[in-house]
Amino acid sequence: ACTSSLTGNEGNFQFSYPADDRITDFNKPIAVGAMLDLEVRDVGQRQPVRLSDASTDDPAVLEVMGFGDADLTVQATGEGAALLMVEGTTVNGEALTDSINLLARIPEVHRLNHTCAESDQAVYLNSQRIWIPFEFEMSNGQPVIGYGYYPVSAQGDAQVTLNNSDSGQQFMAFDLGEATGAASLTSDIDGSVLAFDVVAPEDIDDISEPIAFVLEDIDVGDKNDFYVLPKAGEDTVCQAELAKTVVSDTPEICTVSEREPLDPDAYEYGWFSIEGLAEGECRFTVAYPDAGVSKQFAYPIEP
Repeated sequence: ACTSSLTGNEGNFQFSYPADDRITDFNKPIAVGAMLDLEVRDVGQRQPVRLSDASTDDPAVLEVMGFGDADLTVQATGEGAALLMVEGTTVNGEALTDSINLLARIPEVHRLNHTCAESDQAVYLNSQRIWIPFEFEMSNGQPVIGYGYYPVSAQGDAQVTLNNSDSGQQFMAFDLGEATGAASLTSDIDGSVLAFDVVAPEDIDDISEPIAFVLEDIDVGDKNDFYVLPKAGEDTVCQAELAKTVVSDTPEICTVSEREPLDPDAYEYGWFSIEGLAEGECRFTVAYPDAGVSKQFAYPIEP
């Protein structure tokens, strides 16, 4: 994971946190209502510090929610700037202090997206947990960070419930009930709307063309990764945790096998691998047994 880091004002400790945008900019504002986890290390050996105290000079802007060992959590409580001050002991037994300046802002822009659709419309399966990517920004494009603050309202026929305990700084988690139909999420910040439909497994009637992670052709002896997505009518179903099988129909040409997702945080599950055994057309069948859907595909194996 990427981190943003900064040496403290006294030059004794380094402060860092997991980051997914503008990594080199440490002091991105924390969204008012959100929290941020920080780790503290000494600047010399870069070893974790054992914290003995942590506080801010303005709890109305930033409050320390707790600390232990080298980790601490702050929450933005109001707009402004605040000084975070810590005391800690290095692995060499030296007791030191340090501080950093932090900002808190109310976000002005709230971007909501789907993981497998570029438009603001997607399809998901009922009775599953889904993850919606999001970003907070100021109107000038500056990122606003933090977790635990998820200002959205759900509407529609489907049952959509925020799962606060499984939501983080990049994704909001929602649990879908058994009901199917149209649904949407509306931002309480800027009114932006993310729409989607919820369908049942029996609504799946097709399979997308495999998406290949292949830099060049698959040659004999190569093994490359692919994934597929189920479809309901013309719509691709995102994040479908549905039993899937893959079988090589030309075992003399290729082997086809299930595999774990390359990126587990992408929340797309239809992954498999193809290994070239001989030159020719590799034909294989992908099936979703619970939906009663199967489809054959082909990919060339080069010498």
